[in-house]
Amino acid sequence: MDLRALEHFVAVVDEGGFTRAAQRLLVAQPGVSAQIRNLERELGQTLFERHARGATLTAAGEAALPHARAALAAAAAVGDSVAELSGLLRGTLRLGMLLSSNGMQMPALLRRFRDQAPAVDVTIVEDDAANLLAAVREGTLDVAWTATAATAPEGLQSRRVSDEPLSALVVPGHRWTRRRTVPLAELCTEPLLVVPRGGGIRTVLDTACAEHGLDLRVELEANSPVLLAALAREGLGIAVVPSSYAATAEGLHALRIVRPDLVGRVQVVWRAENPSPATRAFAALVRRAGW
Repeated sequence: MDLRALEHFVAVVDEGGFTRAAQRLLVAQPGVSAQIRNLERELGQTLFERHARGATLTAAGEAALPHARAALAAAAAVGDSVAELSGLLRGTLRLGMLLSSNGMQMPALLRRFRDQAPAVDVTIVEDDAANLLAAVREGTLDVAWTATAATAPEGLQSRRVSDEPLSALVVPGHRWTRRRTVPLAELCTEPLLVVPRGGGIRTVLDTACAEHGLDLRVELEANSPVLLAALAREGLGIAVVPSSYAATAEGLHALRIVRPDLVGRVQVVWRAENPSPATRAFAALVRRAGW
């Protein structure tokens, strides 16, 4: 089976259509269509439903996708492993970062990695915590900085970067401004400004509420703590943000969330099974970082 056809197949899936896949692969769109037709002919199955807005996988396409990704990864690993033996680290490293993060020590570590492995192509993708974890498990990302509850993600290697307590931000004049803490049960009676489901902070909140039989009163959702704070300043609700950000939020009063103490964990994660040489080298730097 032609690896180029598999590469085109995966590109159409990732890009959601033939035109964008052609742009990614730097080829003409008819060439992508021809590769997919050849692959479908070889397999005896239609892989995509074509429509005006792009293409979606058929059941046969869904079944073929993980094997196509695995075949491409295995082919790339052949060259990477040979290069590793000669002392030249090459290949790709796909890093994931949380939306609206401040880098969480990744830029400095990436600088050290580039000095060590200048031939490795690095790409950075931003997404929410749930999608980053899923992408690492699926193999579409090699490494991700993500926020989770204070436990190691199941099935992945991980390294803790920091533990981050959560705080609530209220406007001056709010009845809580003379206090330093607020119990979770009391917080849940107020209209809240929180990150969407899938975000690390939201996962910590939802888990704690489920364990204590509480319901969140979600007023508005936004990914950025800066935006959540701005909404709080307008009196639209109480923002729930990392304590490190709360300490710098001007014009708002911060309260630690207690009973229980809510703590999110920033972790670097990567797959335990068959990591690429580039991933292994980057993971070694993570382990030596001293966090």
